[in-house]
Amino acid sequence: MSTDVSRALVHRYYDEFFSAPDNLDIADEIFTPDIVFHNPISPDGIHGIEEYKQFALRWYRGFPDRKFTVDDDIVEGNRIAAKFTITGTHLGEFGGHEPTGNPITVRGMNIFIIENQRIKDVEAFFDSVQLSKPISDPPRGG
Repeated sequence: MSTDVSRALVHRYYDEFFSAPDNLDIADEIFTPDIVFHNPISPDGIHGIEEYKQFALRWYRGFPDRKFTVDDDIVEGNRIAAKFTITGTHLGEFGGHEPTGNPITVRGMNIFIIENQRIKDVEAFFDSVQLSKPISDPPRGG
């Protein structure tokens, strides 16, 4: 797979799956059926497209204005590392926390494994405190 195709696939992941409003169907186009997502806030991981859609739906509801931005990426063979920033406002229930109205900014890195022009595996690295502090603190401002 070419570097450009891998890069475009990963950008679709951020731009169309996680940042777009409720675009769960894109998962069927960009993931292998046995996709696995390893991340700091899901200790058992996310397994399969349907479970991944439910994970994304929690983000849609918790942070309706969320934006996932790719800050940099490196492609090597069937792997791509993408440095990202998530911004948004905690306006809905997320992770058992009622909305605070607090903004979030989370920076991290995902490593993707690509197979047959689809994402097979994602491993996320970020400081979960950057996410948990704004959603567990009382609302700001008054």
